[in-house]
Parts: sequence; C-alpha cells; structure tokens
Amino acid sequence: MEKDYFLLEDKKKEIKSKFSIKNGWLKIYEDDSKDIDDFAGIYCCLISNDKVEKYSEDYNWPLSMGSEGKPSVYEDNTYKSNDEEGLEPFLLYKSFSLQESSIKYIDVAEEFVLYFRLYEKGNDKQNRTFYYVSDYGELDEVLTIEPKLIKVKIKYLREYITMRDMNFVVCYDFMRLQKEIPSDWNIKHKDELIKENDLIYSHLIRNVSEKTQSWVMGKVFIKPNEIKKSHFDLGESKNESFITEIDDEGELIYKDCGEKDGNHFKVTYFKKEVLNKYYNEPNKYQVDGFSVGSKFFRLKIDNNVDEYIPVFLTNLRMLPELEQLHWKQYNIPPKEGMNISQTYYRTMIEGEWAEQPETVDLFFKSKYKSFNKKWEDKFGWKLYKSLSKTDEYLFTALHKITSNNVKAFCEQTLTIVKLTVDRLNEKELTKDLDAKVKGSITKLEKFLESQGMNTPDMFEFLRNLQNLRSGLIAHTFSESNKDCKKAIKYFGIENDNYVKVMEGIFVKTLYTFNTLEKYFELNKESQVPKNVYKN
Repeated sequence: MEKDYFLLEDKKKEIKSKFSIKNGWLKIYEDDSKDIDDFAGIYCCLISNDKVEKYSEDYNWPLSMGSEGKPSVYEDNTYKSNDEEGLEPFLLYKSFSLQESSIKYIDVAEEFVLYFRLYEKGNDKQNRTFYYVSDYGELDEVLTIEPKLIKVKIKYLREYITMRDMNFVVCYDFMRLQKEIPSDWNIKHKDELIKENDLIYSHLIRNVSEKTQSWVMGKVFIKPNEIKKSHFDLGESKNESFITEIDDEGELIYKDCGEKDGNHFKVTYFKKEVLNKYYNEPNKYQVDGFSVGSKFFRLKIDNNVDEYIPVFLTNLRMLPELEQLHWKQYNIPPKEGMNISQTYYRTMIEGEWAEQPETVDLFFKSKYKSFNKKWEDKFGWKLYKSLSKTDEYLFTALHKITSNNVKAFCEQTLTIVKLTVDRLNEKELTKDLDAKVKGSITKLEKFLESQGMNTPDMFEFLRNLQNLRSGLIAHTFSESNKDCKKAIKYFGIENDNYVKVMEGIFVKTLYTFNTLEKYFELNKESQVPKNVYKN
C-alpha cells in the first residue's frame, strides 16, 4: 500500500469534486470495499434549506443505509411519512429474508421517479436504468442502478431539488488499515475536521487492533439552482431558418419557419437524400407522396418530384428541433424551374385527390397494391402473397436511390425481388397444372402459357432480375457468378449509373403489372406503353 493511498488522497479528490463523474453524472451510492482493511461506502439523502446549517456542523451522516426512517410509526401509533421533517432518503435499502434465500437491493425514491415520469428498464432490481421519455419518444438516461454503483444525471437531480427547495447530500465513509507503517512515511496520529465550501469531513489516524487506521467520514452538499425552472416550462419553441429566395446580389435569403405572416405559401427545397434517414428506419418512420412522419410528428412534403423535395416553409415548424436541424443540412437554394408537383398542388391546394403519384417509386407502391387487388378480384387469390408482419418494413422502406451508391442499389434491388419474384403465389399458380415445375418464375410462365399468354421479353427481365439478386455478395456483385454477370450486362450496370438502372428496374416492373392487367382485362383503362423490356 502506498502512502497516498493509505492517506485516502484518491478519495479526497472525489470529495472535492462532489463525486461528479464524466459526462454530467453524479455518484450517489457506491460499495467499493476491497476487504476488511480497505472499506469505502457512499450513500445520500435530501435535506431542506432550513436544515443545512444544522447538518453542516458535524461530519456525521444524517441517516444510515437501511435506517432511512421512511415511513415511521411511533409508540402512540402516530404515523409520519419521514421520521424527521426536512430530512428524506433519496435511496432506500431493502432486504428480505425468504425461506429459500435472502434478497437485497436499493430503490430510488418514488417521488423522483414520478416527478419526471421515468421509464424503468432492466434485467432485475440490481441492474436497472431509469429514462426520461421526451414528447417525441426519445430516451435519455437519468439514473442507473448496479449492484455496487448508483449514479444520477446532475441536470435532472438539480431540477428536482430546486423545485422542492431541498439540498442533496452525498455521505461518505472511507477507511484503510495498515499493519506496519514505514518510518519514512512520517505519519502522525490525528483527529482533524476539515470544513470547506459545501463539504465537511473528519480525517482520523489512530491505532486499532495492532493496525494503523486512516478513516475519512463526512458529507458534501449540492445546493439547488438559484432560479426555478422545470422541464414543464415549454417556453418558446425554437424554429430554424430555411432558404426561400436568392436576392439580386446572389445572396441567400433565409426565413424563420415559425413566422407565419406572409410565409404561408413560401416554398423551400431539399435534396432527396433528406429522406434516407426515414427510409432506413421503416419501423419508426413512414414516408409517402405527401408526408413523412412517425407516431410523434408528421411533416407535409411534396415527394412527387424526382430531383428535390419542396416543402411549404411554415410546415417545418411542426418538426421537433432536432428534426429541423436534420432537414436544414439538406436545404438547397431555389433554381429556375423548381416548383411543387401537379400532384401535390391538386391534392394539397385544390383539395382534389390525384389519381397517381408522379415519382416512379411511389407509383410502384400504389400500382403494386392496386394490381394485386384487381388480380384477386378476378382469380380469387393474390398473385403476390401478403408480406408477413416482420417483412412489412420492406414495402415501407422501398424508394428510389439518390446517388450512384452500390450498397443502396443492392438493397433496393433486393427489396423489389422480395416483393415480386419471392412473393409469387406458387401454390395457386401450379394448382391446375399437370407438369411439375420448379422455380417461381417458371411457374408463373407456365401458368400464363396455360392462359394462352406468351411474353418472353417479360420473363427475360424477371430472370435477369432474379440472377442479379442471386449474385449479391455483401452489397456488391459476384465476379464468379455467370448468371449474375449476364444480368449485369442485360441491365447495363456500370459504376456510375446505378440511379438510372434502378429507375429502369422500377419501370420494367411496372410494365409487368400493366402487361398482365391488359391481357387479363383487369383494368380496361390501362394503357400498355411501348416495350420497355428492350434496352
């Protein structure tokens, strides 16, 4: 044991820091005992402002662990919530002797939990975390409980004691024993009381049972904030400014999205990449032609333009602050020819619901559903089987890619294959066929032949699409898979044209729907365009 360690210099540093630890956390309970010669314990409590002077006079703990005095019943059957008015436990030690075993753990005061409406999550009583849940469902850790350590985030604790006009007291008891003290340490016995800024402790050095004891015991006080302010005070909502125009000097003009006067029909524009965040988490967010949102917010947008996203400026004030900042980084200046789409104008301005979205990915989603419904109405079964609950996110997350990124291209290609080729209703397709055939695409081909339909170009496309999927390896394409190489040639895939190829896959898949609709007269108004299967 080193001299400074024996003298508890490490613990004195903690005392002077008021047990604050990195990232705004405060240690409020600890059992750091190594053995009987090296003991360390921390506990805590709350005292009212009028009790501070009383408990600042000595180093003793106001209450001890396991004897918190909550609640108390006296000999005359008088009941009190706390044994002493103005003194409250913040943590409560609980132990139970059961027939099979003994259980012990520490709870946090319910008043604190209720004040912030904390959400508790953990494996057991000794391993728990309490979270503050924002209005937008975001979790912020407030307090964590481990078997030998409990810590609380200071900003929450300070708000709590401020609103209650209380002081938080961290109590500590550290002791180390050394059998033989080296003479060159020059250590003398002492009984010293140290009283400084919001802290008081005793440092005692003496002989105990043939050993020398170094013992520090005391408490530090954490005072409430001078100004009362709670998380219930909403205050003024913060709104970001976005680009709406360019002046005659070429400077960008920004407008606050919270200002309504004259801004109702101001439009600001964003890169399509702004939506990637939402497409990548389909379990949390939903994107369609007219909005993006979650269970906590919804923003009206025009998602019917291929190159950019127009948004009415004042709609952005509906977003939480962090979401506004996300959109701001994708904000772009207006250019000549930029405007909202006809679909959005007719729907959102004129109040007439447009028949179809204008972008190919949104049109695909709309057509996929309507085609499958028309097919079921005619044949009594769906051509594409419904997605399972665990796979519904695939449909939600499907979108046009916005850059020539091979990873994004592979992910969206895979999704289209899963929605079409993989979901073909093989059982119904082969129910009335004599020949046993393998492969979903071949089964569809044989079914259509039995109906007198022969479309080799369509099946060339479907097989190449399937081969492209089969050659996917870790978000790229296999160099050894011959069928995949043929598919790459068929689609004309190069390193700089993934966006264009993806667009073509959407279009050709739509043409598949239209071709089947036309042949089986599922939609007499459907017009089959020129043969887009040929490059």
